[in-house]
Amino acid sequence: MYKRPHYNELFKRLKEPRKYIQVIAGPRQCGKTTLIQQALDSIDIPSYYTSADAVPNRNNIWIEQQWEMARLKCKQKTGKKGFILVLDEIQKIS
Repeated sequence: MYKRPHYNELFKRLKEPRKYIQVIAGPRQCGKTTLIQQALDSIDIPSYYTSADAVPNRNNIWIEQQWEMARLKCKQKTGKKGFILVLDEIQKIS
């Protein structure tokens, strides 16, 4: 499977202890979603991926709901180090 040029850098950063939010930005249709999905499939850290693409109520309540869902999934994955929450298309939330 083809891996985008930035894959190794993203993979390395995801494996580091998380202190900050990581943002993947770029022009439309350049492969940002594919990049993060490939990295999540390859990494041994539990994660929760969701997209704001088809969210009916685009407000901060959606973000709170996703945060709670990630927290629940994180609790279920005890014994693993860390957890990754991915909010794709987050710019669509007002």
